[in-house]
Amino acid sequence: MPSFLSFRMLLVGVLFFLNFLSQILAQSASSATTAAPGPSSGPTPPITGGTTSRPVGNASSTQPPDVATTSTEPDVYLNVPELHVGRIELDVEELQADINLNAKVAGLVQVNAGVQVSVQKINVTIAEVDANLELIVRLGHLVDIVERVFESLDLNPLLIGLINNVTGLIGEVIGAVDGLLGSITQGGTTLNFLIDNLGNIVQQVVGGATGVIDTIVGNYLQNMTFTGDQKQLGNGLIQKTYSYEPLSALVDIVFNTAGQVVQATVQKKNGGGGTPTPTSSATPVSLPVSTATST
Repeated sequence: MPSFLSFRMLLVGVLFFLNFLSQILAQSASSATTAAPGPSSGPTPPITGGTTSRPVGNASSTQPPDVATTSTEPDVYLNVPELHVGRIELDVEELQADINLNAKVAGLVQVNAGVQVSVQKINVTIAEVDANLELIVRLGHLVDIVERVFESLDLNPLLIGLINNVTGLIGEVIGAVDGLLGSITQGGTTLNFLIDNLGNIVQQVVGGATGVIDTIVGNYLQNMTFTGDQKQLGNGLIQKTYSYEPLSALVDIVFNTAGQVVQATVQKKNGGGGTPTPTSSATPVSLPVSTATST
């Protein structure tokens, strides 16, 4: 019985001690909270611009000034503030990419801006990469160029037809360069003499009131002389060289096994590799007479 009373008194003492200890801890926590320094109760100075600093303990926080941005939106904007790559394995075969911006107006202006990429075979392994990216593309100058061209065409609509006629004429002249025997100028009109792929001599009148007129005035058999030079080209083709004395031109004519003309080409002059020089009408030149109708 005395041992039971002793145990009971010990248990009551332990509970009393735990209760007293909890009260002490609660008071200590409350005192620490009220004693902690808080932010300054004084008025905070207003931020008017520029870079300002406000002390906090032993450090300072800095606020950068506002950066002025352009009012126009970019045509292409790509912003990757933070990029992390753990591991990437990439196998590429026969990759072709074409990113092209093409602007063309009536043959007056043509602008190409682009990227072409071609990869036959590549193996790429990327591991543990941190990066950031910002790409801004503005095409304002390109737009200005196209707008100015449209304004010019709006003020002068006849330019479109004129340019088309000029480019067409240039294309015809360039296409006939290999067959040009020579040219003669007579009173503002140019006579071009050409050899076509059938061996015919064609007189082309340029600059007249009716435009360009083509007329067959002869052929290699009647108006040219075989020089004796010939060579085999293979596949049954043979090339023979003929001389056209009125314009001092040499013509290479290719024949097939049946003796038909396959191709006729005027040899280039030695030295410059250019076409025969135009001849003035003051020099008498014996040329075939144009009697056939225009083709």
